[in-house]
Amino acid sequence: MAEDRMLTVEEAQEIVLDSVSVSGSVRVPLPDAQGLVLAEDVAPKFDVPPHDNSSVDGYAVRAADTAGASTESPQRLEVLEEIPAGTVPGETVGPGSTSRIMTGAILPDGADAVVMVENTRQGDGGVEILKTVASGQNVRYRGEDVKKGQNVLFGGAVIGPGEIGLLAAFQRSQVSVRRRPDVAILSTGDEVVEIDEALVPGKIVNSNSYSLAALVRECAARPVNLGIARDSETAIAGAIKSAVNADVILSTGGVSVGDYDYVKKVLEDLGADMRFWRVKMKPGKPLAYGMLQGKPYFGLPGNPVSCMVSFLLFARPAIRKLMGYGPQDWHLPTVPAILENDLSAGGDRRHYLRARVTRAGGRFHASTVAGQGSGMLSSMTGTNGLVIVETGVTSVSRGTEVSVLLMSPAGQAGPGRIARRPR
Repeated sequence: MAEDRMLTVEEAQEIVLDSVSVSGSVRVPLPDAQGLVLAEDVAPKFDVPPHDNSSVDGYAVRAADTAGASTESPQRLEVLEEIPAGTVPGETVGPGSTSRIMTGAILPDGADAVVMVENTRQGDGGVEILKTVASGQNVRYRGEDVKKGQNVLFGGAVIGPGEIGLLAAFQRSQVSVRRRPDVAILSTGDEVVEIDEALVPGKIVNSNSYSLAALVRECAARPVNLGIARDSETAIAGAIKSAVNADVILSTGGVSVGDYDYVKKVLEDLGADMRFWRVKMKPGKPLAYGMLQGKPYFGLPGNPVSCMVSFLLFARPAIRKLMGYGPQDWHLPTVPAILENDLSAGGDRRHYLRARVTRAGGRFHASTVAGQGSGMLSSMTGTNGLVIVETGVTSVSRGTEVSVLLMSPAGQAGPGRIARRPR
């Protein structure tokens, strides 16, 4: 049964995370694994690299044959062959001889170093070495990156570009990962119209479905847009029933106390195990959470900023836990920052104020933006952090150290975002 009292953010987060378990694993093609969590330990079936090879274009030599070489006193060597990358050497490098070799090509037998082509000069029937090299210089040895059978990627690792490249180097065309969840997104309300519909008086555009879908994609989950359910119990019930095939359900609007806020009653009628309805925060106080047929259900506020902030604080951690991310990656990072302007807050609950966060002199700096209303969606476009103002605090002076949730790295507000004047 849902809590009647208004929960703190931490209490609500704990309830959400305690109800979510890590998903099962599936095998996916390697290109589809980016952003997902590895569900197996991975080791190559061969050494990487698979053979000793040259790290430069030049000449494969016996290092001893280059002793004392200089521009004024070069060492002349006989050239046996040319070894392009991808071919197997046919000659053994002996005393007084060398082979022309390209980057990545197999080092021929007898050679133990490579002289860069810049340190050579062509001579009659051979090459002049102009610089001494040591044994092993400019050589990449077999298995120096990863040995055959050596586990270097472990279950629980997040698969990024580097991991994709390494798995490809291991010839892993498929990989076992924690399943990418489907996240159903449903908007409610008679006042909401789609982006390609006529905007007549009294109507607003369905922006929430699109901002939520973008946030879901940032989690590497898969959004499933179910459109708009009109303000009737029948329409909302039908839409919510269609959403239970997803792994997580998000609805926006209809969770307040108005005469036309039907979501609460519909969820009760459908037998949902609702855990709470309100959180002591701004923006985003009206927030429903529960389990519907074993699926996490988030009834997010209809105001667009409240909707996005509530997603970041509650739905995002749940999705990331579901996907197998470790606890250190569930929540947005919190950093200390120097406030660059005076600010005020209501004091009645914790406030999250949109801010532009930069880094200079080894410190984070935060400037809140004008227009902190929960309906002012443009305030989310030029910002990358949320300044936290605790309950009971009504003002904070410039120069004070504050806690900031980073929505994206400091200095990165995203391409094409609106530049807003700090308040």
